[in-house]
Amino acid sequence: MKITEGYGKVMIDDFEFYGEIKQDKCSKCKYNLVYYDDFDSYFCPNCNSWTESKCSDPTCKYCSNRPETPLTRK
Repeated sequence: MKITEGYGKVMIDDFEFYGEIKQDKCSKCKYNLVYYDDFDSYFCPNCNSWTESKCSDPTCKYCSNRPETPLTRK
């Protein structure tokens, strides 16, 4: 898996989105976490899992459209 960052975007292989690579590590695999701007949430690209649960607001512009896994195509 190739991960790059530039101009406010992150590219994971051929998957590109607005966000940034963080220094914080995944508690499971110790991979760097990534912030995904569209969903205002952090995830581990190696585990392909969110580090935070969705909020309980059904009208939330971030959580209501968030896919089950971060690296899911829109």
